[in-house]
Amino acid sequence: MADLAVERLMSTDLLTIESGASAATAARHMLETGKNSILVVDGDHRLKGLITATDFVSLVRENDPEDETPVEAFMTTDVVTVGPDDTVEELAEPTAHGYTHLPVVDRDGALIGMVSTTDLTAYLSGRR
Repeated sequence: MADLAVERLMSTDLLTIESGASAATAARHMLETGKNSILVVDGDHRLKGLITATDFVSLVRENDPEDETPVEAFMTTDVVTVGPDDTVEELAEPTAHGYTHLPVVDRDGALIGMVSTTDLTAYLSGRR
């Protein structure tokens, strides 16, 4: 199991939003899809940041939730990513540090998927 490649666990049905979009738009997309995170990308679909439900808690606490705050103002920009050939064992360190969503990027930095602790848990429970 430790040598299982990330690409076997990752989701490819990604929820993305372009940088420059409003927080309200990002929140609406997350609610409509039931996703707990949204990836912020540029026009070339390159990862610029990540927004999680936790990020919205901070935003709402500090602002009017209906304001037009751009996503760049509160997204995480130092996003920890993994590659499709990384192994489950290599996911241990970021998830141990509290990361629950890890974008998967190829060697050129293009966004190709997302692996979450939910994906990992589903895989492990299916093996038992």
